[in-house]
Amino acid sequence: MWKCTNCHHVELAADKPERCPVCGAETFVSHEVPGIKGTNTLQNLKHGFIAESQAHFRNLAFAIKAEEEGYPQVARLFRAIAEAEGVHAFNHLRLLGGVSSTQENLESAFERENLAATTYPQFIKEANEEENRHVAMVFSYSRDVERGHAKLYEKALEHMLGDVDTEYYVCGVCGYVSDGELPDECPICGAPRGRFRKVA
Repeated sequence: MWKCTNCHHVELAADKPERCPVCGAETFVSHEVPGIKGTNTLQNLKHGFIAESQAHFRNLAFAIKAEEEGYPQVARLFRAIAEAEGVHAFNHLRLLGGVSSTQENLESAFERENLAATTYPQFIKEANEEENRHVAMVFSYSRDVERGHAKLYEKALEHMLGDVDTEYYVCGVCGYVSDGELPDECPICGAPRGRFRKVA
């Protein structure tokens, strides 16, 4: 197993990869996960993490739909199961060695956000070429928001070192995150202030 020293991506391979598939760096080092033996178990943990993460978010989406249709009890069930799937995903990621110190996690998250922002232009281009304008718009929101996430991670590191406490607000339409103040309108999609949610 190999770990990228730039973005902390863990790659399961017998031979050292030439480039990181996440950030493109050539900085892999051998990585051992304490207490885990065998490549099948590691591969299963990785697949389990992906499946549990997807189940977590799928159930949150199902909960929103149930609320919209007037089924609050079903929505609560979907949110409860989503929470359970989140616990499973966290446990898998932790066993894979994907959770480090807060400073390392911020650096890793920063690298991944920068990469995400560079992949969306191709997604947008292809969606437009295939006349999926609504998909291109959603991809555009994601691209613009991802750029902001990288800046937030940099700022969070400064906050952490300076012992600064701040509030975060998330746009429910495009996912834009505001650091410190609730905007009157989303700078990415134009959603009004009422569509923002304060993150606890």
